[in-house]
Amino acid sequence: MLQQPEQFRPPWYLRNGHLQTILTGFYKPKAPLPPTIDHKIPMGDQGYSFVFENSPSQPNAEHSDEGVLLLHGLGSSHAGTYMTTTAQCLLAQGIRVFRADLPGAGPSGEFTPLPPHGACYEEVWGMLTHLRDKLGIRKWRISGVSLGGNILLKMLSIKHNKIDSGDQNRELSVLQAVSVAPPIRLSDCSTHMEQGVYKLYADYFMRSLRKQAYARAAIWPQWAERLRHASFETIRKFDETVTAPLAGFRDAEEYYCAGSSGAWLDQIEVPTTILIDKHDPIVPEWMFDNTILSESTVLRKSEFGGHVGYIHRYRAPSYSENAFPRKRLHRWADSWIANELLK
Repeated sequence: MLQQPEQFRPPWYLRNGHLQTILTGFYKPKAPLPPTIDHKIPMGDQGYSFVFENSPSQPNAEHSDEGVLLLHGLGSSHAGTYMTTTAQCLLAQGIRVFRADLPGAGPSGEFTPLPPHGACYEEVWGMLTHLRDKLGIRKWRISGVSLGGNILLKMLSIKHNKIDSGDQNRELSVLQAVSVAPPIRLSDCSTHMEQGVYKLYADYFMRSLRKQAYARAAIWPQWAERLRHASFETIRKFDETVTAPLAGFRDAEEYYCAGSSGAWLDQIEVPTTILIDKHDPIVPEWMFDNTILSESTVLRKSEFGGHVGYIHRYRAPSYSENAFPRKRLHRWADSWIANELLK
């Protein structure tokens, strides 16, 4: 099912996908959050990852037995701007929020040799089951942005027979899922970013990945050995020489196949919203052509939002009135995600 998202209307001078994508990297308003509880998630012989919990000062009784899990994208972490501002909006509505670090991202880079990668849906499932057993939270609402959005969709697809929407007796309930700009075909996305002007975005990601890689090499011998043979020329070559072998895959193509959610989306059973943009320079609209969605999944297409840019004029909806100060510009997607999750 295809629907148009409501209320995203950028000013005329921001109606450009490239500009939106670039600007969001600089427009990073601070989101003060309450004290954080760190949850250390064991991953067998691969060490640990982390999930960071924030609780509202005034809990919403209607959602007292629920948790919201937020997943970040490539090169980011639990401290990313869209992670903290979305959390801020949810907390203002009395919702308990958990911001995950994908394995190897953020502080978990010191506790696991795994690289952050798009096929780690089993690790995300492990986060949910660990928090269920530790905190007693069985009902979840989950959002993922960019690569995190693809991981979310793959997990919902693969684990469909273990997840219900609150009305069955399965291992977990996912009441609502939201995926923004997910690269559902990792190989196609990698190829796309090797062409023309899109190489500029690949170069941006590679600078971040290179920095992270050498920081990991100072801790983990396997990273130091791998970087002796690493190629930073393109994302595909980096995945071929670093990400895939460190994540346990034969090569980049095997990794891309294991991580891509596109062929599995008809398996999702819980209510899911996918938001893509017609002017996204990193995850192009055509990637969703001929993709079969389940009956519980809604695909929404916006215009001029770029890749998780969505900067627009401030118009405070009721659900974010107390969460965000009045500013000339507003990060629309962050509060939209929060609102969509609570439908």
